[in-house]
Amino acid sequence: MKRITTHLREAALMLKAEFVRDLIFMRRYPLEPLSFIFFMYMILIAVLFGFEQLMQGQTTGLNREKMILGYCLMQFVLSAQMGWSGQIQNESQTGTLEQLSISGHSLGDVLLARGISQFPRHALSFLALFGAYALSLADLNFHLHRIHWLLLLLFITAFGVFGVAYVFAGVTLIFKRVGFFFQIINFAFLGLFWQDPARLEGLTLHFYQIFPLTAGMAAMESLLIVDRIPSIGPMLTFSLLFWLAGYIVFRLLENRARKQGLLSQY
Repeated sequence: MKRITTHLREAALMLKAEFVRDLIFMRRYPLEPLSFIFFMYMILIAVLFGFEQLMQGQTTGLNREKMILGYCLMQFVLSAQMGWSGQIQNESQTGTLEQLSISGHSLGDVLLARGISQFPRHALSFLALFGAYALSLADLNFHLHRIHWLLLLLFITAFGVFGVAYVFAGVTLIFKRVGFFFQIINFAFLGLFWQDPARLEGLTLHFYQIFPLTAGMAAMESLLIVDRIPSIGPMLTFSLLFWLAGYIVFRLLENRARKQGLLSQY
């Protein structure tokens, strides 16, 4: 009887310890459980929206070129972002983030160097995925004789992506685990890529035209589908402005993380 009581007491203590551990996890990483619930909600919404678009496409015709281009660009954006926030999260968990932050170079400069150095790999992945769709699906109306212009548009778009990635990396410094939250954002990006600008108006249309990701999508659509070289100047200007804004936000969040001692926490 005494042994049974001892086992029950130990089991109760173990359950209490795991319960407290779970509460600490939720308090330390609040975005993870909340964004997971919303992510599961968004999956079904995306499926329902997809079926609706397919049903409409049977009567109006699906723009397969735009859907393929938007999907490939979303994969490019996702890869570029995870190269920043994902590595910040890994280094935070392994305890090397603080060493990186005191290496003699600013953390923001290190992230930028990583982003530029990884661009060839991300661009090659984009081209491989895009080429696979272009070769495997019949009757696609892509104009592929200006690949050098496509690479230039990807690089300009990448700097706008870096601005968004700076914000994600800064949020990662504060909250540590934000994977599902970023998945929600990337679902939103995919929806933006597939929007028809002709159905937008006011501030929404203006934002669509200057936001680097949608501006890059529109430029690539013009190049690959319409067969027209887009204007580079405005796109480059807004990409650099978004990059600068993201860098400033990152430095503010980095300073906050330093003051709260979060860079050495893992």
